[in-house]
Amino acid sequence: MNKSQFTLVTSARDLLGMLVMLVTLLLASVALADDDDEEAEERPEYVVLSQERMLEHDIVTASAASGTLSLTTRTFGRIVHDPASLSHIRARFDGVVKRIMVNIGDKVEKGDTLAIIESNESLNQYSITSPMSGKIIARHANDGELTKGQVLLSVANYSRAIAQLAIFPKQRTRIAADMEVTLRLEELQQQSSISHITSSPDDKPYSIAFVNVDNGSGYWPLGAMVEGYIQIGFQEVNLALPKSSIQELDGQTIVFVKEGERFYPRQVKLGNTDNRLVEIVKGVQIGQQVVVENSYLLKADLLKMEAGDDD
Repeated sequence: MNKSQFTLVTSARDLLGMLVMLVTLLLASVALADDDDEEAEERPEYVVLSQERMLEHDIVTASAASGTLSLTTRTFGRIVHDPASLSHIRARFDGVVKRIMVNIGDKVEKGDTLAIIESNESLNQYSITSPMSGKIIARHANDGELTKGQVLLSVANYSRAIAQLAIFPKQRTRIAADMEVTLRLEELQQQSSISHITSSPDDKPYSIAFVNVDNGSGYWPLGAMVEGYIQIGFQEVNLALPKSSIQELDGQTIVFVKEGERFYPRQVKLGNTDNRLVEIVKGVQIGQQVVVENSYLLKADLLKMEAGDDD
């Protein structure tokens, strides 16, 4: 065999080897594609729930639709007393305290007699009555003492309070009186509005928004730090769901989509949010029935199913 023949044989062998490799790779690709098809054809996990069980467990669905988000800016502040809710009681004319009728902690109504005073000038006795309904929070006099113009009693009605929220310069141009505010104190939440805005009395680099607080429950103590979410506008979104729809499962954010009596967990991508709604960017289509209340029960059922499969 001469040199040219040897080169031709070698080239033929190399070509045959390359063809074998290509066929092997092609078969492997086909096998992988078949595996992918099998995985794609696998039925996703779901929970079966009849209408009766839905009613029994208060599971509610709603049609996915567009929504309006409330745009807010967050502020912080403190609960203080309403100046109109506190009264310091003095004697109209100096004299001797003949009798104090109330004590600290007593509830009083407007017009109730709080003390009897004997005037130094006329020696006549007169009554001091409460100017407001509330509770006695301080007592500075006892029977037989001289009034001397001092505060004898203090009456407060803390069913009304004020939240003073700090408004910084970058927020100030977007905030005005009468805007709605959501106040939060730990688990407590209350809707109110800004009554007025003033400069800081201590030359601090922020303004102060005054927000009326209904403290009839007594759960908003004076001095407590609060968060305020001031509504500064609205945003229309293509699809929004209540926050109660959202669950976390295996590190994914999901909602449950209802198809007949089957409830499928669908991974979703979230967008903007407010106190009530969250924008759904991906994962759900308009018109699909989504669980909006008590979806955590379906999540619990899925976890039980997984635990059963592991057994």
